[in-house]
Amino acid sequence: MKQLPAETIRLLSSSQVITSVTSVVKELIENSLDANATSIDVKLENYGFDKIEVRDNGDGIKVADVPVMAVKHYTSKISCSEDLESLTTYGFRGEALGSICCTSEVLITTKTAADTFSTQYILDSSGHVISQKPSHLGQGTTVTVLKLFKNLPVRKQFYSTAKKCKEEMKKIQELLMAYGIIKPELRINFTHNKSFSLQLT
Repeated sequence: MKQLPAETIRLLSSSQVITSVTSVVKELIENSLDANATSIDVKLENYGFDKIEVRDNGDGIKVADVPVMAVKHYTSKISCSEDLESLTTYGFRGEALGSICCTSEVLITTKTAADTFSTQYILDSSGHVISQKPSHLGQGTTVTVLKLFKNLPVRKQFYSTAKKCKEEMKKIQELLMAYGIIKPELRINFTHNKSFSLQLT
């Protein structure tokens, strides 16, 4: 992975805004799809404000890319602004994860086919790794987002009513259905508070 040039950063920087639980889920699922995942598990606690977890069986993140995997403006997908005209991916992991790190606590557990075991990384608000430890998970990547909007009380206040929270849940279900339609080979499992469940195969 390498840092994008300033010109390309200016073209991208306005698009990555995390405004809702749905936007977090969307970005994480698209990262999973870009990593060639065929199975994705989405788990929410308290409508996603306490915890959002997206686990996939994709390619995983290479050890060499880990230090900058969530740092803004780093990506392996493009190298200059001209590449934006011929994209074959949903987005850029560093842009999405960097934006999510600004609004919550983020843990990433990942393993590639070349790795002996998976590793869990804890990130700071700038997307830099602050600690790591071995994990038991198989190949793929699991992104855990805790305390969403912990430093944005106004944004959290927007979802203070049960009605708003239920509307957000409906948006997430519709989003998952849409991915299920365009990717019929994809298995998606959605769970909320360990009780409500939606399976798409």
